[in-house]
Amino acid sequence: MKDEYSDAKQDLYGAFVVRGIGLANRRGLLAIVIGDTWMSIKSFEAMRLRLLNGHAFDSFVHMRDVSNHPDIFGANAAFVLSMAGQRSRRAPFIRLEPLGQERKDQDLRAALKERAPGAGFHLASDEDFAMIPGTPVVYWLSEKMRAAFTSGTRLGSVAALAVGLQTGENGRYLRQWWEVSATRTAFACTSREEAAASGARWFPYNKGGEFRKWYGNQEHVVNWEHDGAEIVAFKPRAVIRNPGTYFSPSVSWSDISSGEAAFRRYPEGFIHDSTGHSGFGNPTTLDQITLLLNSKFVMEVMKVVAPTLHFHIGYVGLVPVATGIEELRPETVERLVNTARKDWDVAESSWSFEQNPLVALRSSSRGNLD
Repeated sequence: MKDEYSDAKQDLYGAFVVRGIGLANRRGLLAIVIGDTWMSIKSFEAMRLRLLNGHAFDSFVHMRDVSNHPDIFGANAAFVLSMAGQRSRRAPFIRLEPLGQERKDQDLRAALKERAPGAGFHLASDEDFAMIPGTPVVYWLSEKMRAAFTSGTRLGSVAALAVGLQTGENGRYLRQWWEVSATRTAFACTSREEAAASGARWFPYNKGGEFRKWYGNQEHVVNWEHDGAEIVAFKPRAVIRNPGTYFSPSVSWSDISSGEAAFRRYPEGFIHDSTGHSGFGNPTTLDQITLLLNSKFVMEVMKVVAPTLHFHIGYVGLVPVATGIEELRPETVERLVNTARKDWDVAESSWSFEQNPLVALRSSSRGNLD
């Protein structure tokens, strides 16, 4: 596979596609039914380019379940590829999602009759796909969504996106903040120099964590005493990435999520982990970026650029940022962050926890009775 089908070596069905293209007449057609993972995943980009180079889709049916093939996991893509097709030709793409063959037949007929996106019918061309980084076959995108990728600046050019520290042995170097001495912990250092001069051993650690927007997941500390001397000496298992960003304010998100990505603002004082991906810049820019990243628009964009459960920096860096981002008001994200912070601080696991709200309510009630 690696030698003969280097562009499609990720899956055996890719070899069948490439071989079929090679066997087809230069004015012929290739009709095939395969899985759909190749349509958007980054590792299949070379196969997509090979498939679309000098060819064009004639028709396409995307079946989002395989109820009649229970031994196969995933979904199927059935398409006809024209060897001499024009890249500008807008071919019909039909999306079928319901379970059951009878229901699929009904939806297919409805899509062909109504010819509208609401019925699962879309028109798209190879040129449309080329507008998106990685050339994913995202036929359902509107013209405005596609145009956003060509008119906007990529997030990776607006903010400094960076992967953080990999300790090599978290059980040795990480703790929950309540497990260590408060007198040996520094929560608000603004630089590595200030952290080293503090004499503290433990510092806040951004490890990603569960789905939370705006604020939260602040519960770990890392042993960074003497500017991380012990971890630095733990090489090669420990990997010190982008130390110049440590203790800087950021917008951050978790590498893995079972659903949508969630972006959070982190104040200064944190070292970020390899799974707590982060973006850095001036505070106003970070606030505006946070508002953009948690928007419905970016949630739809992420379905295109990050179709799996991973939201690594390469994917997030492709998010298009329009010039209008400068009009987003930082006060808005401040209100949202404050609301999320109050929700986080209600729990005793927050280092800013002061009083259980039920106790506070009871004390207030007693005061009113007195």
